[in-house]
Amino acid sequence: MDKLANMKAFVEVAENQSFAAAARKLNLATSVISKRVKDLEDYLGAQLFIRTTRHVSLTDMGQGYYDYAVGVLSEMAEVEAQIKDNTQRPVGVIKLAAPLSFGMQYLGPALSDYLAKYPDVSIKTYLSDKRIDLIEEGIDLAIRTGPMEDSSLIAKKISDCRRVVCASYEYFETNGIPNVPEDLKDHNCLSYLNLAGGKSWPFVVKGKKTWQAVKGNFLSDNGDLLHQAALSGCGVAFLPTFIVGQSVKQGQLKVVLEDFEETDFSIYAVYQENRHMSAKVRTLIDHLSETLSY
Repeated sequence: MDKLANMKAFVEVAENQSFAAAARKLNLATSVISKRVKDLEDYLGAQLFIRTTRHVSLTDMGQGYYDYAVGVLSEMAEVEAQIKDNTQRPVGVIKLAAPLSFGMQYLGPALSDYLAKYPDVSIKTYLSDKRIDLIEEGIDLAIRTGPMEDSSLIAKKISDCRRVVCASYEYFETNGIPNVPEDLKDHNCLSYLNLAGGKSWPFVVKGKKTWQAVKGNFLSDNGDLLHQAALSGCGVAFLPTFIVGQSVKQGQLKVVLEDFEETDFSIYAVYQENRHMSAKVRTLIDHLSETLSY
């Protein structure tokens, strides 16, 4: 028995004093309304209506149940309206995870603009270069760089980005320029520990992704530190353009091996698969897509 549907049918009959009018109101057959009311009476073990050929009226028990049913349906409608409003209007807390370097350089202004636009939202940020388990940590949204691994998460591209091999001009003048990935074996490579343990870098050679073994005397789990080491002439770094882009534009770093770069490395907003995405997450993704460009 669908108790809720039966309750709605009962209330409509009581308010319209007619099974036919209630049926028209609910866009159902009169026989369906009659059955729902009968099922409700059988379930309660009480007669709710006095029926005549011309009139339908509530019994004493029916009046008491009507008052209760109207309250239940009204409260339910109010709660549903609040939930629907929250899914359409950005409100509440967003837990956002992002890489440390990216967050420090770019998220501050972008999030400030978003919060000014949506004052009913608050944001908690978690900056780390380690991959956080969104489900385990209760994270609503994460910023990640690709290529994306296959998973149960949804990834939406928010900005183009490259991961480039670069070093200072002084370093290349002293040590020569690598022309193919294999030449890196003769260079001091400044490696990111969260990428293959700092032991190899990915390239595309003859249309196929390959991993080139690298070695060097400076490794770190932080891209900004590797960036500074490259600027000082310490060696060759392999870093995303959101870290080294300005140094390249200003002529402080030279990019090499561009013909062997991956083409699917971008910045993504990653979130759990959810058919009913909240307005706060949806609008933040849209805002980041509009404001972040590298």
